[in-house]
Amino acid sequence: MCIRDRIDKDWMFEGDFIMDRTEFIKIMKKNHVPNFYYNIDGKGRDDERFCLVKDGEKWNVYYSERGCKTTNKYFDTESEALKYMCKELSE
Repeated sequence: MCIRDRIDKDWMFEGDFIMDRTEFIKIMKKNHVPNFYYNIDGKGRDDERFCLVKDGEKWNVYYSERGCKTTNKYFDTESEALKYMCKELSE
């Protein structure tokens, strides 16, 4: 079973669910997703993982692979960005 199959997707269907970094980490730990799959604090490595960075007024989520951004999406809120990361890690 791959990690994507283990993500608990029930939270994704709650209407006004607001996710912050603490909640994101709880969900990742609960579903045994290694922390080297993502970087949400801008510290440490940012290669071969999903990254979250504040870019002006927007939140940028990208997947870095061999130094190139292969996914590069912008969101208005941190919650939207973190939900997107969860969905990407569960597909």
